[in-house]
This record gives sequence, structure tokens and C-alpha cells, in this order.
Amino acid sequence: MNGKHSNQTSAEQSAELLRLTLPLMARHKVAVTPLNYAVWYGYASRENPGLNAEIDRLINEGAAFTDEVNMQLYQKFASECDVSQFHKIRGEMADILDEVGRSLQDAGSDAKQYGGTLEGMVENVNESDSLDDIKSLLTTLVQETRQMQRSTQLLHEHLDSKSHEITLLKEELEAERKRASSDPLTGLANRFAMFDGLNTMVDESGESKPLTILMLDIDHFKGINDAHGHLIGDRVIRFVAQVLQQNTKGRDLAARYGGEEFCVLLPDTGLEGAKAVAERIRTTVADAKLVRSDNKAPLGKITISIGVSQYRRGEDDMEFINRADQCLYAAKNSGRDKVITEKDSSAAVKTA
Repeated sequence: MNGKHSNQTSAEQSAELLRLTLPLMARHKVAVTPLNYAVWYGYASRENPGLNAEIDRLINEGAAFTDEVNMQLYQKFASECDVSQFHKIRGEMADILDEVGRSLQDAGSDAKQYGGTLEGMVENVNESDSLDDIKSLLTTLVQETRQMQRSTQLLHEHLDSKSHEITLLKEELEAERKRASSDPLTGLANRFAMFDGLNTMVDESGESKPLTILMLDIDHFKGINDAHGHLIGDRVIRFVAQVLQQNTKGRDLAARYGGEEFCVLLPDTGLEGAKAVAERIRTTVADAKLVRSDNKAPLGKITISIGVSQYRRGEDDMEFINRADQCLYAAKNSGRDKVITEKDSSAAVKTA
């Protein structure tokens, strides 16, 4: 990062870099600390090719930007910048609050001065013996009141402007957060968001509340792609996603796990309740009569297989998911278009 070039950056450019940096950090789940901000500010400014190349490589590899990774990036690239430049970057994060604070202080000073003027006028009115003196005092009062009104108006305009900037920034951060956690094809949560949701639900369920998961897979999906093409295949995936959304509610979380595989997390739901949800999803998909949009030709019967398992206290996330996966495979091996729970998976395997 070149300190001289950065010192020449205009306030408008710095503000624009701020608006670019924070959404980038939100997208990659980077905590907003002065050190991390210095790294990602440098990435947004594109002033250090080595830093940009390294971050781009990590993004392409799907790496997580942990505190340790950000510290390594800082030590390797960002720590070379001038101390004054680092303080400048950190200061930009507080500028908007400083501006508002100064405005409030100015308004407080104006109000204090106005209050002093009123007190003085009360004393002068009590001591006045002529109408001319009172008229003069009233003229002064009108002038001071108008000045106070102007100060108050300027404060309101300034606060409105800063409030609008903060609102826009929050909306941008929220939009980036949603983009980072959503599957672009279906709008469901993506795999990373599913694991985040799972961790939260495990913590909230405690020792007594049940937590179950459905693992779903579209049967013979390769045959659908081969017969109708990938665009129709994508449409089938979106259709199944819509069925999941229609059959989940509240804190339930439906996600696209990968390819034609989905999962549904069901907090506060036991194994039998989860099986009922799974059967409702399965029959809705199986009963649908999908046709091509171009020639109205039927796509044939679309079915899904579903495995269901219930969380066991203290087990690893992947153990929980793998148990549901085993039930899913048992459903496929026993004829597909079925729901198999961990209670009846052994019998299904023996039948197959």
C-alpha cells in the first residue's frame, strides 16, 4: 500500500472505499476490527497486487477468513503501510460518528446560549420602565429565536443525512449477508448457512428439546437431465425447493445441500413429527404433474427419497448428517420414493 498515494485520496474516494470494504467483510464473514479493516480496505483499494492476488486465491479455494488468516494477511501485506496510514484507515470508521457528535455539541452550545439570552431578557423586562425598552428586547428575542431555529434545522438536516447513510450501509450489509448465505438457483439457504443454522439450533435445543434433520435426494435426476436437458433439470430442482418452502415454517430451515440433494432442519420436532413432514413433502412432489414450458410435454413422475435422523447430544455435526444420509441411501436401495427414519432403516436394508 503506497502511503503517498493514499494521502492523496479524496474524502469522496475514501467514503466509497468504506462502502466497498464493509460489504466485502460481511460477505466473507470477517469481523470488523481495525486490523481486519486495514487488510480488506487494502483489498478494496487494489493498491497492493500481492494482497489482492492472495485474497483472490483464498476465495477461489473456498477458504474461511478466520482471525488467524486475517492476521497472516496483515503481517505479510498490510503491516508494511505507514503507521499514519493505518491510523487514517481506522479513523475513517469513526468519522461519521464524530461528525454527528460535533453537530450535537454545536446544537448544545446554541441551546445553552439561547437559554442564557432568555434568562437575561426576563431580568431586563422586569427592570424596564418604557415600552421602547420592551420593544427592543422583543426584537432581540425574535432574532435569537430565528438563529436557534436555523441551528436546529441544520442539525436535523445533518442528522437526517447521516441517518440515511447509515440506513443505506445497513441495507447493503444485509443484502450482502443474504447473498452470502443463499443458494442462487433456489433461494434456499446454502450449505454454509445450513451448518451455521445447525450450530445455532444445537445450542438452543439444550438437553431436552429434540432436533431432527431430513436429507432429500431427487430420484433418477441424471435421467431427467439426459432426457430433457439441464435447464429442465434446474426447473425440477427449483420445484422441489418450492415444495420445501411450502412445508416448512417458523424456525425450520430448508437448504440446498448440493446438486440435487437438500436438507431440512426441524427444531423442537421429534422423529415421528419429522417423518410426518417428510411424508407430506414426498407425496406433494410425487403427485405433481410437471410439463415442459416449451411444448407442454409431461416430464413424467418426479419422486424423491428422504432419510430422517434425530440429533444425539454431544455428537459431531457430520455424524448427525451422515446418519440421515444412511437412511436416505436405505430409502433409495429399497425402491426410492420413500421416507426412511433411523428407527426403520435396518429393516429396509434387510428387505433390499
